[in-house]
Amino acid sequence: MARSVLSRPGLRRLGLELATAASAAMGAGLAAALGLPAAWLLGAMIATAAAALAGLPVGLNRAAREIAFLLLGISIGSGVTPEILGQVQAWPGSIALLVASIAATMAVSSGYLTRVHGWDRTTARFASMPGAFSSVAVLAANSSADLPRVILAQSLRVFTLVALMPPVLSMASGTPPAGPAGRSAQSVNSPAEALTVFQAGGAVAVLLNRLRVPAGTLLGAMVVSAGLHAAGLVHGRFPQPLIILGFIATGAVIGARFRGTTLRTVIRTVPGASVSILLALGVSALFAVAGAWMLALPFGQLWLAYAPGGVEAMAAMALVLKLEPAFVGTHHVLRILGLNLVGPLWLRAPRRAGKGRGA
Repeated sequence: MARSVLSRPGLRRLGLELATAASAAMGAGLAAALGLPAAWLLGAMIATAAAALAGLPVGLNRAAREIAFLLLGISIGSGVTPEILGQVQAWPGSIALLVASIAATMAVSSGYLTRVHGWDRTTARFASMPGAFSSVAVLAANSSADLPRVILAQSLRVFTLVALMPPVLSMASGTPPAGPAGRSAQSVNSPAEALTVFQAGGAVAVLLNRLRVPAGTLLGAMVVSAGLHAAGLVHGRFPQPLIILGFIATGAVIGARFRGTTLRTVIRTVPGASVSILLALGVSALFAVAGAWMLALPFGQLWLAYAPGGVEAMAAMALVLKLEPAFVGTHHVLRILGLNLVGPLWLRAPRRAGKGRGA
């Protein structure tokens, strides 16, 4: 007889996922009650990361993660407005600055780790790549890099940016960031419209994932939602409870990356990685200042677009900070596509050197 879906391992896995979701939701609710910036995302991330570092087996299954990214992409696409379309003429210049920013942040971060903290070049370069977490992990696993250190540094990078950028941008603008509720003045999708966008976005997301397009779920949902809204076939924002659910799940996904991290790895990695992340953040801020002056676009919008964070996390922050998430998300998708193409070339020389030292 085939094993039941409700077998003991299955029940245990389901229980752990429900516990992860519950802790993320409680952390998000507490952060919202305290009035923290990007509360639903930040609170869920901190609560899940704390549980992971305490040794608890936190995590969400792939289906839950994909649904979270689907909801996030739909929310981003629903914000497409004529004002955003009017900014398209500034995008070529912004993308050119993005390319320069990526090169500068990786050079500064990896250079700091090798020269100041003595990391080998392969590990330092993988730790400094602001690419999709999964693709960086796969490349690092097939190299001479110190994989646990790379994974911790990459997780810490996204965690630090999500924790720091909302309050910094809030102080810079002098106004508190608005969450989903702050955007509710617009109309909301009807149930039929919401279901249509969800199904169409999901279909395109499945196609892009099969084609191995980076961030395929987020990109597919974003493009479909933006197209339907721009064409006037769907009106208003995605329902707020679903947006909040996407934020909480995304925060849980980020926090769960700290699962399995040992104290020894933390002690060896955090000091150097933390400073290298702050250096990269500072470099991207300088490029954002230049872009704001040259392109007449908001500094915060450009900084989120150039920041070396994960595409889902940065797009989610843009959404809650009201900084044109479609612009930010598109820039990060382009960054990931570019890094997947040129990253192996940049890493080829250090990988050979690493193999030579180990021989």
